[in-house]
Amino acid sequence: MKPLLSLFLHLAIFGCLAAQSGLKTEYYNGTNFNEMVATSIEPMIDLSWNDEPPVPGLNPHNCSIRWTGILNAPETGTYTFSAKVDDGIRVWIGGILVIDNWKLNDDGHFTGRVIMRKGTPYNLKVEYFNALIEGEVRLLWQLPETNRPIIVESKYFTQTIPPPPPKPVEAKKSTPPAKSTPKPDIQKKSSKTEAPTVVPKDTLERYVPKNVLFEQSKSVMLSKSKADLDKLAVFLLRNPSIKLKIEGHTDIIGDKDMNKTLSDERAKVVAEYLAKKGIAQNRIEAKGYGSSRPLVKGNSKRGYAENRRVVFILN
Repeated sequence: MKPLLSLFLHLAIFGCLAAQSGLKTEYYNGTNFNEMVATSIEPMIDLSWNDEPPVPGLNPHNCSIRWTGILNAPETGTYTFSAKVDDGIRVWIGGILVIDNWKLNDDGHFTGRVIMRKGTPYNLKVEYFNALIEGEVRLLWQLPETNRPIIVESKYFTQTIPPPPPKPVEAKKSTPPAKSTPKPDIQKKSSKTEAPTVVPKDTLERYVPKNVLFEQSKSVMLSKSKADLDKLAVFLLRNPSIKLKIEGHTDIIGDKDMNKTLSDERAKVVAEYLAKKGIAQNRIEAKGYGSSRPLVKGNSKRGYAENRRVVFILN
């Protein structure tokens, strides 16, 4: 093989490998990356399971996963990243922690916002753990000037920063010698990955109610819950494409069927309140789960208090 052709083929192969799409995925047993089980290249972050793990040998109820790669922004603007997860997740973009919820969650929904620039590659790292029963993790983003989050696809991921295209060779022109002039002080562009600009705490999280309370063992909502719900109603009116799921949950005290009914009634009371504020009923889903999805397992006062809750999921 001629040396020039051999060099060309080697460069072509290197370019394909350097720009390989997808994320390096590392699977571990243990919730703190204790024992590596397998590695692979995955096109996206979208997993859910009950008893069957995503890879052989992984403990489905006690595990952690790490994804790394390069994220390429298709346009310049503010990006909203969102993660649907059971249990914990951390997301870094360009070395900046955008989403940080490293604790037990039951179908939690977390978001963070950054400003990214087109043509700039950003280092991406996502860490996840599952400690109880089923596992779920899904990473989405909302591009600038769009209203709905979409899953981050493999075409935006690479394993390394792709090499720049070769510059065209121009024919030399015969020109008279130019007079010597001082050269302007041009600052060299840094080759480092540009860090995204962090946007103050995302609007979605600001409007998710944190304090919706009811009378004990009843579906009568306390008046101090209305302030948070009013803010949520304003947000939903400003964003008509977003839908809301309301989940009611109870502790394990009392009859199981009565707890299920109570949680369902509480979720519907919240839905009715938002409907009176002008939110279309077809945008709201309300459902009670009773004590079937505890945040904290076992018999403790702290567990009882945390398990009595109303959860809001925006999508």
